[in-house]
Amino acid sequence: MKIGLIGLGSMGKAAERVAAERGHEAFGFERGDKPVLEGLDVVIDFSLGEAVEDNVRACAEAGVPVVIGSTGWYDRMDVVRELGAGIGVLWSANFLIGVNMYFKIVEEAAKLIDRFEEYDVWGSEIHHYNKADSPSGTAKKLEKILLDNVARKTKVVEDRLERKIEPAELHFASVRAGAVNFGHTIGFDSAADRITITHEARCRDGYALGAVKAAEWLVGQPVGFYGMEEFLGF
Repeated sequence: MKIGLIGLGSMGKAAERVAAERGHEAFGFERGDKPVLEGLDVVIDFSLGEAVEDNVRACAEAGVPVVIGSTGWYDRMDVVRELGAGIGVLWSANFLIGVNMYFKIVEEAAKLIDRFEEYDVWGSEIHHYNKADSPSGTAKKLEKILLDNVARKTKVVEDRLERKIEPAELHFASVRAGAVNFGHTIGFDSAADRITITHEARCRDGYALGAVKAAEWLVGQPVGFYGMEEFLGF
């Protein structure tokens, strides 16, 4: 396949390399370039969140399906869905296959904890110092999973707390440090014990591989707006 990579930051370069290793022709475009999309089979967008609308619009005009790996655009989800109505679009806050299994594990754990009010719930993450957004899209996904499945938690607090936390608040903390740091922990804490569920990524290659595999899957699918759930089948 011919795969276009928009945004050649750390993730874009990793996806470009992985695509080539899997036998595809990879064409990289820097952020801010006007990419030539005609003739491509699929595009993977690892640019900035503010560029997503324009990139999806360009893909729609060229008739090329697009995989969106950028974060920081989710408040414009309906607009992007409409722009991509004529092509296949697949998006995810995180393309690492293991972290998507982690989402399901946290969801099932949250359903169990919901039955036992003595357990408090919290979350934390660490990302590398070049991470552009805080909290990450992965953290936002975890927050939603917890709010959807633990009835006593109705609001997320992401900022520093200089007061006593309210019982209905879920505190989710973010740390930015180190060159290659990717990790998320969810905690369920009672006076008697603590359960923690952690996912840690070792490098960017797993994220890049997931994005390229998602692009391979998207080509040939019916026109639609997809997430990792449809691609992975869970």
